[in-house]
Amino acid sequence: MTIGEIVEQGFHYARTCRSLWLFGFFVGIASGGSNGGGGGGGGGAGSAAGAAAAGGLLNPFGPTMVLTAIVLSLVLITIFVLRFVGEGALIEGIVRARQGGTMTIREGFRAGWAHWGVLLRIGLLYFGAMVVSVALLAAPCAIAFRAFGPIWAGLLGIPALVIGVPWLVTISLVQAFASRIAVLENRRALDAIGKARLFLHGRIAHGLKLVVATLLGTLVIVLLGLAAMAPVALLLAALVPVLRLVPVLVLGCVVLVPAFCVFTAIIGTFRSSIWTIGYVTQVDS
Repeated sequence: MTIGEIVEQGFHYARTCRSLWLFGFFVGIASGGSNGGGGGGGGGAGSAAGAAAAGGLLNPFGPTMVLTAIVLSLVLITIFVLRFVGEGALIEGIVRARQGGTMTIREGFRAGWAHWGVLLRIGLLYFGAMVVSVALLAAPCAIAFRAFGPIWAGLLGIPALVIGVPWLVTISLVQAFASRIAVLENRRALDAIGKARLFLHGRIAHGLKLVVATLLGTLVIVLLGLAAMAPVALLLAALVPVLRLVPVLVLGCVVLVPAFCVFTAIIGTFRSSIWTIGYVTQVDS
């Protein structure tokens, strides 16, 4: 398959599989992509009064801040989990769509919950491998910078880039294919990663085509989204002198937020479908 054919198929599934948009949104939104002072020496009564006043002002915000932190933490954890749930649902949903079937939202959640744990473990292993790799590649440059200056650090940085970029791209390819293998073949994380490494032998060029197809397709969707939403944003800006700022902001949220969510869902569905198509077509051939 050419890059154009891969992008075309990705657009087809991203456009037609609307029941997968919810899961595409989870994947897209998570990809896509934190005083004190002292006054002068007053009397004891003045200090007590000042402390009482400060306590009266600050204490009401204590529970509010704690509650806000708890809510934000729960939201982030939910998004984090739903990102892997959505990935599992998208992988199975795209394969089912290629076979002429459909997947409901309920079936998608069932499939996603069945596989989110293994996808999480693969993601954590991938993240750990990336961190360790970057640290090992950057350490000689950092040591050379401190010991000999920026020139030697720059000289060591060239081979580090030559070695590091292909290695990091390879790790990323392994992670993408391991996720498909884990879901479609119901394998454990290390088993899926091992098979993904074997699958990638002789298919580096194919993996790079998928990278390019993903980047090109995502760029097209982003440009289309900007072209669709920019006139609306300009119109809303022109209405500010007439309707005042707050009503325009409310209207903007009503109009632009749903559009943003749709384009985010399409991007997430497209990006996942590219890699699923890329894996399945190679296995079927």
